[in-house]
Amino acid sequence: MDVHAFEDPGPFARAAAPYLEEDPFSSSVIAVRVDAVLRGVREPGPLDRYWSVVEGDRTVGIAMRTPPNSMFLARMPTVASVALAHSLAEDSREVPGVNGELHTVAAFADAWTRLTGQRSSTVVSTRMYRLAELTVPTGVSGQSRSATKDDVEVIAAWLDRFHEEAQPHAPRADWRLLTELRIRAGQLMLWENEQQPVSVAGFSKAVAGVSRVGPVFTPSNHRKRGFGAAVTADASAAALHAGARHVVLYTDLSNPTSNAIYQTIGYRPDHDAEERTFHPQS
Repeated sequence: MDVHAFEDPGPFARAAAPYLEEDPFSSSVIAVRVDAVLRGVREPGPLDRYWSVVEGDRTVGIAMRTPPNSMFLARMPTVASVALAHSLAEDSREVPGVNGELHTVAAFADAWTRLTGQRSSTVVSTRMYRLAELTVPTGVSGQSRSATKDDVEVIAAWLDRFHEEAQPHAPRADWRLLTELRIRAGQLMLWENEQQPVSVAGFSKAVAGVSRVGPVFTPSNHRKRGFGAAVTADASAAALHAGARHVVLYTDLSNPTSNAIYQTIGYRPDHDAEERTFHPQS
């Protein structure tokens, strides 16, 4: 296996293109981030950012790290995960954690802990779902609309609450700036009930034909009324209307409610994933 590392997203995107066509699902996080950087929607990050392509007789895997985030791995064979771990260790790269398809992450973490003497622990277990046939919920009070600049304050506050509830381990972001950027791109849908926003769902620009829905957030006082499912369905429809061939989303496996809800509107499991963090050996 040959591991080719890049600090510039442009050459990486060109090198990764065949893999993105072959497996656009497990690689969607990487594809969306790189596309956003190349379009100037997101900054490339600190100088120790890292993208890589793993090759055998063809490209078999890709990886990305944009600090302070963990390394993200697309689905790849065990031998490729191990080769990537060796390459990073030999280059003395900092790897605080790893995220991605379950078996790929496990193989990388096993190799990394052997090479560095560190320990690993699971932070969160997730599942990617792919939309099969969209089923729009009926009987939900209210209607959806695209978010506007007048909604920035409300949505930014919701994203902060979403982070605290669902992703407290993840790096914080500038929620206001992120909200403004996504509203400008037309990528946030709101569900309103009695002229009051009650739920939000975002979707990404399609890359390699795949758009990813998220985040989805409903404040606690508006839950269990179907708003989250309804706005997710409308965000999914908006992604398809914007040109996506496929729509995906991630759920936390510890939340059976969200896993069940998304299946009722047409989502089906694609693969399980997890995020692990590394610790010095005590």
